Amino acid sequence: MFFCLKGPSFNGNQFAKEALEKGALWVVADEAEYATDPRIILTANALAALQKLAAFHRKTLNTKIIAIGGSNGKTTTKELCLSVFGKNHKAKATAGNLNNHIGVPLTLLALDGTQDFAIIETGTNHIGEMKVLCNIVEPDLGIVTNVGKEHLEGFGTLEAVAREESELYLNLIQNNGLALVNNDDSWLHNMSVRLPNKFTYGINSPADLQATIVASMPLLQFNLHYEGKTYGPVHSQIGGEYNMYNILAAIAAGIQLGLDLETSTQAACEYSPKNNRSEWRQIGQKQIWLDAYNANPSSVEVALESFAKLPGQKAICLGDMLELGSHSQSEHLEIFNKAKSLGFTEIYLCGIEFGRSVGNYPHHFSDSQALADWLFKNPSSAEYILVKGSRGSKMEVVLEAFH
Repeated sequence: MFFCLKGPSFNGNQFAKEALEKGALWVVADEAEYATDPRIILTANALAALQKLAAFHRKTLNTKIIAIGGSNGKTTTKELCLSVFGKNHKAKATAGNLNNHIGVPLTLLALDGTQDFAIIETGTNHIGEMKVLCNIVEPDLGIVTNVGKEHLEGFGTLEAVAREESELYLNLIQNNGLALVNNDDSWLHNMSVRLPNKFTYGINSPADLQATIVASMPLLQFNLHYEGKTYGPVHSQIGGEYNMYNILAAIAAGIQLGLDLETSTQAACEYSPKNNRSEWRQIGQKQIWLDAYNANPSSVEVALESFAKLPGQKAICLGDMLELGSHSQSEHLEIFNKAKSLGFTEIYLCGIEFGRSVGNYPHHFSDSQALADWLFKNPSSAEYILVKGSRGSKMEVVLEAFH
């Protein structure tokens, strides 16, 4: 079935006939002039039809559905959950980060009823989107990873981000679902007070499932505390204190949906990051922490704090954080000052937004390619290098300099 979706630069209705010729059994269009075949179903809005079909299909499934929202760590948490639930069961998860008003329905429609568990990532960049997604997904279990400075161009304030993410909690209340709550996030702790059905996790605050970190870099080592017992130390394949919360969320999901703690923990710790997310790469003598899939001020700050804990000589390469709107200049300057306050002396910055914020800083470059070219000619002596930025900054290009 081919749905004629529209965007700023395309109109799927124009491909209705071609879709039939290429094997589609049905086409859903929303412009009458293209409904030229009995197999073309004319609707008022093809996207709305797609979403309604996904919502209908979801109600036919016995699959346990987990929804993951939040400002940072959604995709890593999703992959950790897939590792946990896929170990001994049939599980499916959102492909890549297809987590929006189109990706979520497509993910649901890809479920054929044979899956025991489905992990659906729900992303939002404007007010009202999370409610739409939650009404389609109607999760049995929901996780909001954290509340941070995401998409401020669309939301304006941190309070607005929190309200948007709270839609997942509201949906769980309405449908008697279970919320997994990061008790260390003050926004989520406060928002979860009215939840009748919740399970908490954390590091610093008392929680149902708690971790004590033994080491956070280069890879996490930790002990777990659950139901009066301590387990560990446990060794994971992912680094950074902030990723401890993602691991805890996945383990919590496992034990709340019928898996035992040891199995859930082992499966979560077998997950090795890829796709430029918290990924360690060794190139020559350099240990590079590539976290360049996405970035916002909250995620960059915690990455810097974790990276600063490494011994030895370190360098950081930061690309622009996008979609910050009127907050962009102040947030980029704040990140630059944060990096200096943590003791980093080798700081490389890329992009227009950082340029506006740091003025004539000598190690600012127009883009990641310009920085890669400069580093190729002026090699860094650092043993560890952090590479981070928004997807549009293409910071992975910097790795060319180290080959």
